Amino acid sequence: MQTSTSFFAIAAGFFLIAAPAQAMVSVINETDAKKAVTFDHGDTENQHDLEPGASVEEACPTGCAVRFTGHDFVAQDGDQLAIEGDATRPVTRN
Repeated sequence: MQTSTSFFAIAAGFFLIAAPAQAMVSVINETDAKKAVTFDHGDTENQHDLEPGASVEEACPTGCAVRFTGHDFVAQDGDQLAIEGDATRPVTRN
């Protein structure tokens, strides 16, 4: 019984290592004001209201536009973006 339990524990651990987490586009609001951020996927748009210090993640496997204050920034999965001060577009963190 102990052998089969150990085998399953090792197999489960291997699965977690072999299956990477999906990379997403992340945006953090580093300002002192609430900001609306829109992910534009072409046929759909998703708007998120970010409080100061809050962040949001969304999948953009084929790329998408990230918009706030009316300006678009082209992003793809794995991008880490930040909204700073009076910037008119997100700043890349990676």
